[in-house]
Amino acid sequence: MKKLFTILVMLVAMNVNAQWVLQNTGSNTDFHSVKFINKNTGWICGTGVIAKTTNAGVNWVQQTHPATNKRLDCLSVVDSNTVYCVGMFKTILKTTNGGTNWIAIQNGPYGTGDSYKAVFFINSNTGWISGSGQKIWKTTNGGDSLIQLYIADWVNYIYFKDAMTGVLCGDGGFLQRTTNGGYNWNTPNINLNFVGYTFYKFSTINNQYCWLVGSSGPVYRSTDFGINWDSIGFIPEHYDAVYSIKFSNYNTGWCGGGGVGQGRLFKTTNSGYTWVRQLNLTIPGYIGDIYFHNDSIGWAAGSNGMVLYTTNGGLSYVNQISTVTPESFVLHQNYPNPFNNSTNIIIEIKEKDFYKLEIYDVSGKKVDILLEGIKTPGTYKVNYDASKLSSGIYFYKLIGPNNVQTKKLSLIK
Repeated sequence: MKKLFTILVMLVAMNVNAQWVLQNTGSNTDFHSVKFINKNTGWICGTGVIAKTTNAGVNWVQQTHPATNKRLDCLSVVDSNTVYCVGMFKTILKTTNGGTNWIAIQNGPYGTGDSYKAVFFINSNTGWISGSGQKIWKTTNGGDSLIQLYIADWVNYIYFKDAMTGVLCGDGGFLQRTTNGGYNWNTPNINLNFVGYTFYKFSTINNQYCWLVGSSGPVYRSTDFGINWDSIGFIPEHYDAVYSIKFSNYNTGWCGGGGVGQGRLFKTTNSGYTWVRQLNLTIPGYIGDIYFHNDSIGWAAGSNGMVLYTTNGGLSYVNQISTVTPESFVLHQNYPNPFNNSTNIIIEIKEKDFYKLEIYDVSGKKVDILLEGIKTPGTYKVNYDASKLSSGIYFYKLIGPNNVQTKKLSLIK
């Protein structure tokens, strides 16, 4: 209990320095996979736990399933109803009603049988499952029957862009590609500096561009869906392993992992050539998986029941400049105003609760979200980069549980 309390204190402190908000999952298990179908509905899985949210993670509800004593490693979300989950000791779970009921396609005895780390379905019927045992399993009928395919080494992640073409990665620098639905696999063109790298996950955009990170930090990119890979960068602040990577577009991506008792999270805005650490403080444990709905809204799941949430891509432009409780709820006039690209907004929050700070154009259309989450009493300074907006008049609105205040700003380029 003392360990968990320390973790929570550190994460609360971390939220002051960056726009990653710790969500309450109701669990202290280690989470290994996070997947969403839209900005509100998603699932996480970990050791013995599958949880679902329908409000972007404000609430996570644990779901009943038949593998509560197993480590669950990977989710494949087909649609709002059909989800697959795989894990240790021959565990394959499935739901066809959004998780109200989970059934076991396989649920072997604890401590025996192959363990599954990877699952990917292109639709509700056709999918691939792999992990240990040098095997890949394929189904074309939703798991009613499984076809056993062979592949060398332990597989950690698998992705198919269609029924024929897929890529997988695993231990020992293992990287393979298929063009016949998984029956035959070949090693693509990649020059590894060290054959002992472990590849935990890769990320794809538009079924063309792929990014892969080795266990100790090398970054590789493919522009032809895994046929050829180029070494393009390296994750700074070398540590033990990079477990997760996710790109939202060709330029913007995130990766995270952990070392000896610590985890870190990084972001790139130039397609993976350089990476900047997102959080100034150490994350207890590790980041196991990352999912982004778009360039701004994303989640990072990891050890000790941790799920972090951002609505601005993790930018560190919201800083608490005072912890003294203000007398009232106040939205100050931005400065400078008019401004060219960048301006500052100060807000005062009297009570701990859920708040939003949003930008609207003159037609009333919401064009940006600067803050969305639970904030403690105090005074906050928001540095807003409006470079993506056109010159003109905009309105910024601070929304609290019982108050709303709006002011006008003028952007001149």
